[in-house]
Amino acid sequence: MAVMAVFDFHGDSAELAEKYNQVLAKVVAISPGRPIVHLAVPREYGFMVVDVWDTEAAFRTFEQNPDFRRVMAEGGLPDPKIRLYPVHNLGWPVDVMPLYR
Repeated sequence: MAVMAVFDFHGDSAELAEKYNQVLAKVVAISPGRPIVHLAVPREYGFMVVDVWDTEAAFRTFEQNPDFRRVMAEGGLPDPKIRLYPVHNLGWPVDVMPLYR
């Protein structure tokens, strides 16, 4: 079952966005897998990253990778608060409506 992982980083949105931009390529390089969907969003409390993973096991392998934590710490990102949710549905049914009108 797919899961949605929400990473909440608290602090200054612009500063956190810049640090995120600096570490993203490094995180991708050390990651044992890739999420289906990846979003990065400035928020009033700081910065939020949302990933959708095929399975919770795939997410845990990524999140518990010590290199992931090291790269984030070296980039100056604080430890995020992580929330995990089961995904009930991912995407719209393509046979019902075209992608673009």
